[in-house]
Amino acid sequence: MPGRPGRRSSNSSSDQRLATIADATLDIVAADGLDGVSIRAVAKRIGGSTTLVTNYLPTREALLRNAIEHAMRDWDADLDQALEGTPAPGRLAVLARWACSTTGNDEVLRRLFLEILGRSGRRSEALQLIRDDARRNLDGLVDAARDAGAADAAFAADVLHLVFRGFHVSSLEAPERWNSERMAPLAGAVRRRSPRRGTPR
Repeated sequence: MPGRPGRRSSNSSSDQRLATIADATLDIVAADGLDGVSIRAVAKRIGGSTTLVTNYLPTREALLRNAIEHAMRDWDADLDQALEGTPAPGRLAVLARWACSTTGNDEVLRRLFLEILGRSGRRSEALQLIRDDARRNLDGLVDAARDAGAADAAFAADVLHLVFRGFHVSSLEAPERWNSERMAPLAGAVRRRSPRRGTPR
């Protein structure tokens, strides 16, 4: 869950409004946590009426889903940029460095994700988005580990997935200790110790 890059470009006024609402939602999470998110609070943050929000997102659950979807799209674009021009065998190393970064709204999003994971019901759309994203990230790690020559790509991906998730939680518990500078070499060491195809065990 690395950070969001700069302001998003928009192809329509609807996209622009949804992006503005997503940013306002995350601003509220940063200030007041998950409990602070409401249609009224978002409308106040963007300086409009509640109708201005409900025309696009009619429920609180939709607000959370919109904020998460925008964050995930930004992460995808950021990762694509980081991987651009990288040969397939080197993609795992780039992906690992990217996953260990903390920039933009990363801290806010990690807090939001943890609150949703711990408190939302099974039918929560926001919860399902987070779970789907985790599965998609794991699949991407498997592909990258296979391209890097891992003897057991699924196992290597599982280990790295848990390392990254542990970092995301630890970066909230002790951000001064578990920062990108400390984490990147550790993740690199874990990645390099994964057995490679053709290497005796």
